[in-house]
Amino acid sequence: MAARKGQFTKGDPRINRKGRPKSFDALRTLGQQIAHEIAKSKDARELIIDGHKVTVTEAIMRQWATSKNPKLQQLFIEVAYGKVPNVTELTGKGGDALRVQWIDYGLDSDHDSD
Repeated sequence: MAARKGQFTKGDPRINRKGRPKSFDALRTLGQQIAHEIAKSKDARELIIDGHKVTVTEAIMRQWATSKNPKLQQLFIEVAYGKVPNVTELTGKGGDALRVQWIDYGLDSDHDSD
């Protein structure tokens, strides 16, 4: 019986022989193993740039660096140079210092002030 399109055949490299990861740590380990593999072109040939074999990670980074998608460009820069800190600054009107006025309307008569 011949295998139909998309079905696995004996020895198919797409078969995950290690099974489903049992924890997130196992998933991370599997992801890192895949990231270090040599990237393949659409015709299953190893990708070679400037005389060296390209890993999956390098292929992804190169794709992000040349993407027209600004989110991917931002991710590339953050991976390469670190995340830009999010600065949260609270100021009052016109950039003046923020003033906080505390009014306690719920004073109990049972509590004496010192």
